[in-house]
Amino acid sequence: MFLFFAVIAGALAIAVLVGGDIRRLSHISVNRPEFLVAAFVAKVAVALLGTTHSQFAINTARPLNIIGAVLLLIVVWLNRHVPGALLFGIGLGLNLLVIASFGGRMPVILPHDVDPNSAMLILLKSGLDPLHVWLQHPHGLWFIGDIFTVPSIAGHSSLVSIGDLLMAAGVAWLIVQCSQPATRPRPAYGSSAP
Repeated sequence: MFLFFAVIAGALAIAVLVGGDIRRLSHISVNRPEFLVAAFVAKVAVALLGTTHSQFAINTARPLNIIGAVLLLIVVWLNRHVPGALLFGIGLGLNLLVIASFGGRMPVILPHDVDPNSAMLILLKSGLDPLHVWLQHPHGLWFIGDIFTVPSIAGHSSLVSIGDLLMAAGVAWLIVQCSQPATRPRPAYGSSAP
């Protein structure tokens, strides 16, 4: 999650530095926003089910996690004309592929220097994380799972996938591109008014 906040903040700063106006982002229109709302509701439900730390809730959250990603992929496809949408969609598609292949959860390969007493590791080992499954050994499509360590504030780091990086790049592209003034077509050289 830190990755997306950092990318959004960085993209907003770059947009302003290159002469953009971030108020233009409010003019982006989304086709079929009901799919976006449904995807958000599914993701919130997964997060809430995860707080219960019960096996029943986790089993319920797994298909919801896939449904939320599919709904978001539909939104991306319906809005593929938006700058960065296709790049975001490729990343989301990779994440959806690996999540579906691991039963509704993102596989995680932890770095060797992870604190053995960290809350994240304890939750992963218990199997009660609704979004992630801990892989002790690489197998299946692990290489498109959460395998890259990204440092964050306060010394904590987070793990991200190739799909997450592509999605973040798509968001950055959208922010920078859509904050720029619309280009107006110029008359051809030497043309004269009739």
